[in-house]
Amino acid sequence: MRPWLLNSILALSLAFTVACNRKSEAAIQAEEAAKSAEAKVAQLEQQLADAKSGKATGDDAETVQHLTKSQVKALERQVSDAKKRAEVKKQEALTLAQTPAAKEAPKPVVVEAPVGTKLEISLARELSTEKDQADDTWEGSLATDVVQDGKLVWSAGSPARGVITQSAAAGRLSSGQGALGIRLTEIAGIGIDTDTHVVVATAKGERNAKYIGGGAALGALIGILADNKHKNDHALGGAALGAAAGTAVAAGTADTVIRIPAGKPISFSLTTAERVTLRK
Repeated sequence: MRPWLLNSILALSLAFTVACNRKSEAAIQAEEAAKSAEAKVAQLEQQLADAKSGKATGDDAETVQHLTKSQVKALERQVSDAKKRAEVKKQEALTLAQTPAAKEAPKPVVVEAPVGTKLEISLARELSTEKDQADDTWEGSLATDVVQDGKLVWSAGSPARGVITQSAAAGRLSSGQGALGIRLTEIAGIGIDTDTHVVVATAKGERNAKYIGGGAALGALIGILADNKHKNDHALGGAALGAAAGTAVAAGTADTVIRIPAGKPISFSLTTAERVTLRK
C-alpha cells in the first residue's frame, strides 16, 4: 500500500475515533449531575453519622434520645433514596458518554436555583402524629412555578416527595410537648436539600410552626423541645430557625394529635443551591 494512502486511512481513522470519543454537552452535564448526586449522598451520610455519634445533648435525656432516634431513621431513609437517585444519574451519564456527540446537538440549558429559593408544596393528604412516623415518606406537588433568571425551573404541578423527620403527639415527650416535622427531599425526581417544617405542640392545645435549616435540624429541635423552660428556643447555636408565618395554630384545642393539613401549601426553602438542566 502506498504511503500516502496509508497515511490518509490512519488520519480518517483517528478523526473518526476523536469524533466518537468527543463528549456531547448533554454527556458533560449528565456527568456533573451524577457527581452532584454522589455529593448529596456523602452529605446525608455525614449528617447521619453526626446524628448517630451520640453528641446531641439537652436537659431532658429521654427527649433527646427520642428526637435523635427519629432523626436517624429519617436520615437513613434519605440516604437510601439519595443512593437510588445517584445510581440513576450514574447510568444516565454512562449511556450518554458512550453516545457519539451529534454535530448539531443543541447545548443544554442549565439554571442554578440559589439557596433560599422558595418551594410552595401542596400535600397530597393530611399528615399527623396519629398515622405518620419518622422515616415515613409523603407526597405532594409544587403549588406555584419556580422561575429563575426568567427561566422556568420547575412548573406548578411537578411531583414532590419528602420524609417525616419527627412524629411525637403533644404531651408525648418528657418535656410535655410533641412535634411533627417534615422535610422536602425531591422535586420532579431531582434530589434537593431544604429546611424542615416543624409543628411543635403541647397537650394544652398550644401550637407553633417553625422552619429549621438544613443539617442543623436535630440540634435546633433539641434546643426547642429538650428543656421545659424553653431557654434555648431563641438561642440555638447558629441554627437557622424561623417562624412559619401564617401556619401557627392558636391555642384552645387540647387535641394531642398534631396535624399538618393538605389544604394550604407549605413553603420550603433550598438550603443548598441546585443546578437544574431544563428540558426542551
